[in-house]
Amino acid sequence: MKKILITGGTGFVASHLVEELYNRGERDLHVTSYRDDGQFVKKFVDPNNIHQINLTDYQATQDLIREIQPDEIYHLASLANVGDSFEKRKFILEMNTSLQLNLLEAIKEYAPESKMLHVSTALMYEASSEAINEKSQLGPDNPYALSKLIQDMMVYTFVKSEQLNIVRVRPFNHIGERQTLGFVVADLAAAIAKVEKGQQDFISVGNLESVRDFSDVKDIVSAYILLMKKGQSGEVYNVGSGASHSIKEILDLLISMANKEIKVLVDPSKIRPVDLPYLVCDNEKIVNLGYAPEHELKETLERILNYWRENI
Repeated sequence: MKKILITGGTGFVASHLVEELYNRGERDLHVTSYRDDGQFVKKFVDPNNIHQINLTDYQATQDLIREIQPDEIYHLASLANVGDSFEKRKFILEMNTSLQLNLLEAIKEYAPESKMLHVSTALMYEASSEAINEKSQLGPDNPYALSKLIQDMMVYTFVKSEQLNIVRVRPFNHIGERQTLGFVVADLAAAIAKVEKGQQDFISVGNLESVRDFSDVKDIVSAYILLMKKGQSGEVYNVGSGASHSIKEILDLLISMANKEIKVLVDPSKIRPVDLPYLVCDNEKIVNLGYAPEHELKETLERILNYWRENI
């Protein structure tokens, strides 16, 4: 049986990935966690395989890879809040660069035959009025996206110079239950749940005109597993639905599911200094590998709203 390591394995996407891998029969699962005790993933992972580690610690990272010697690595660990990254530019850049270099060095030393999926972000692309493919112009406009571009280029260098087997993936927006606050759909759904419970009188919003490609997190993790199996080392694969929706459309759908009238107010503080007006995936490359999203947007939003109703 394959030995699989998921970095950042107690986070939003990784928790869904762990669950899906388990459902597909994988049992030798290891995850790293920086702060979270991994309560959810303990359903699927031996508690002894939940490794509390700061990947910016060089020696600890070396020790981890030497101990596990994984066959497959899903690398999801990073600091990921775009809004906060403007205020924490230096911290974000230093942390994401450091943990990336430490992990790559450890793999080179102790698991050079492993295959790694490096999860980046579509935010590294330059703004475009058309769907974005893997050859589109890069141009990160926020510190988080810049840190992910640096990570992406580090991977490319290690593939070329050290012959490591690493596939790069750039997912577009993905949503689902357990996503933390600070992301637009989670924020909107949680706010509606609070209004329904009488905890607040209105919801505040930022820019509603931005257009995004929203995928169900369950489809995203299926794409990751597919790329671990079929993705080619050094190649880049965009992952998204190929469909475009404005934030206003998302808000209107969520409001249509509410059991109370929802009052909406614009809060200028929620508007980012820079915000791509249009970010939609051209997913032809991964579709050609057999990727086919299965979840409809409305069904996904219903699950998210119900999640927040249960957890507010």
